Amino acid sequence: MSESQTLYIFITGPQGAGKSSLLASLGGDDDFFIDHELGIEYRLFDIDDSLQLCVIAPVDGSRFESLMEIDPRDLLGYILVVDSTDPDSWALAQMMLKTCRGYALLPTLVAANKQDSPRAHKPERLGEVVGMDSMMQILGLVAVQRPSARELFLKLLYTVEHEMEMLDILIARIEDLLGSQGS
Repeated sequence: MSESQTLYIFITGPQGAGKSSLLASLGGDDDFFIDHELGIEYRLFDIDDSLQLCVIAPVDGSRFESLMEIDPRDLLGYILVVDSTDPDSWALAQMMLKTCRGYALLPTLVAANKQDSPRAHKPERLGEVVGMDSMMQILGLVAVQRPSARELFLKLLYTVEHEMEMLDILIARIEDLLGSQGS
């Protein structure tokens, strides 16, 4: 019997941005956990007998111990949840983003949360302030609405899939190049 593997998605963001709401909207109560001792909230998705996906968020978004305990090879990507009605929190969100991407450069979604509020700034404005880079996208989010949370979550997974396909193409092309040089 093969060993079970757990893959991770790490959610971060300033206090009150909507990390807990996003996690709660991704499923039911039976697969949502809070570990007060470790200061994390997480949701588990059992894919099959040998694969589990853990979506994890520190209760205090400015703490990254739980991220540093994840082997970067098991980390699929990041979701940075930002309150789009609170521009004062955007500089902190930018620092959190840099901390994550400094640990491992992975696909990242910036979630401009609270898009249902009349005070919400457009996601593009938030992206200008936070700074967009390779393998990054920004999307609007209403974390308390399950369809919005689902769309965001699946967008990250599709982005990861795309990056893996690009890597497969790169590997095939390098193999071709190296093979033709050896003849």
